[in-house]
Amino acid sequence: MVSPELNMYIDRIEETTFYEEKLVLAVRGFVDLFPFMGAILCNYSTLSQMGEGLWSILDQELCSIRDIRVDMRNMPLIQHAIREQKAVLLDSEAIRQFPPNLVYGAPYALILPISYGPNVLGYAGISWHQDGCSGINHQLVQSLSTYCMMLGKVLATDSLRPKTVKLSRREVEVMQRMSWGESVREMADWMGISEFTVQDYIKSALKKLGVQNRAQGVADAIRQRIIC
Repeated sequence: MVSPELNMYIDRIEETTFYEEKLVLAVRGFVDLFPFMGAILCNYSTLSQMGEGLWSILDQELCSIRDIRVDMRNMPLIQHAIREQKAVLLDSEAIRQFPPNLVYGAPYALILPISYGPNVLGYAGISWHQDGCSGINHQLVQSLSTYCMMLGKVLATDSLRPKTVKLSRREVEVMQRMSWGESVREMADWMGISEFTVQDYIKSALKKLGVQNRAQGVADAIRQRIIC
């Protein structure tokens, strides 16, 4: 059962006008709602298998970490958490896979995928529990997973709305679904249109973005916050 406090916090995120403010509230939620002092929030692209830093918080101090990009293929434990859409606890040895400026000396990290249906949008890394690593129990992980699932729905729904770049709603949607690793056939089936129409949307979106291929298009759309 979802707590009233958690529901109210998600409503607050959903009602926030600007997408960047939603992200800030999202990362703050890990320390405002749960007994942790530190958290990071990252994007993830299924197509490129890259993670991109968004925001971090430690002792209530926010920091942008958008200069950090991580190839998940070099981080098998984190990639496993993303693929299985399941929380994974990294010990001090495993956390050394992270760039030093991402972990801030944390002795461990709880990795939580942020998903919308079968698609992973990103992940959170949480640490500094008030009782240490021993304070992380099954009930807490379940509550955190629920929060991440609710975040995924809010952030994905928002990302499908047209942004300042002049892409149509359908073009935004195909770019988002492409970042999730969906094939043209999967997109066509989900959107209720033909594969040829999907390909036309992809071509027109890539042309408007001024890129040469799909991987560049996804990366640029994420960079411009057209998709998450």
